[in-house]
Amino acid sequence: MSGTTNSTRISLRRQETISEIVAAAWDLNRANGLGNFSMRELGTKVGMRAQSIYSYFRSKNEIFDAMFCDGNLALIETMQPSSGDGSDSEDQLELIAAMMRRFFQFCTSDPVRYQLLFQRTIPDFTPSEESFAVAQQAYDISLAPLRRLGLEGSELDLITAVMAGLVGQQISNDPHGNRWGLLIDQATSMLLKELVPDHIAPLIKGNSK
Repeated sequence: MSGTTNSTRISLRRQETISEIVAAAWDLNRANGLGNFSMRELGTKVGMRAQSIYSYFRSKNEIFDAMFCDGNLALIETMQPSSGDGSDSEDQLELIAAMMRRFFQFCTSDPVRYQLLFQRTIPDFTPSEESFAVAQQAYDISLAPLRRLGLEGSELDLITAVMAGLVGQQISNDPHGNRWGLLIDQATSMLLKELVPDHIAPLIKGNSK
């Protein structure tokens, strides 16, 4: 006899329905844009009346919040180092270049997700504390290789601003190509030559030949 209680089964089924609703919300927003998201269309897509969805999410913004959390969990998975801890200086440099490329691909492969996670596309939406904590974790994981080089504060702001610029240009002006993606390694080298501590700079110069 199964050890799963009825309440556990109900909880699992509820979570499955929530996941189904969030997945459907992503599909609709990718098709129609974040500004055209309709609870009625969402209900139709998941086979529920719009009123029934409110038993899972109290508002449209709660659905956006669940999507925001889901998107940042995907970013965490994407930005985890693939191997090693990057303790060696040369490994650090390669980790940073790889990080930049992974982040760029993550953003440009899904413009709607990028808009929700990184732009104020929905004026009245503010992430919940729980979802924002996941976003902060994604931020910390993404920037860990830079912090290990001693970069902080405005130095990190400059790097993230440059990356946001490359992503924005790619999405806006070459959505099906890689025109600005080809600039990532050059931009990374330029930034690190300017910002990296002196004991790392010679390695960067050597690697950029």
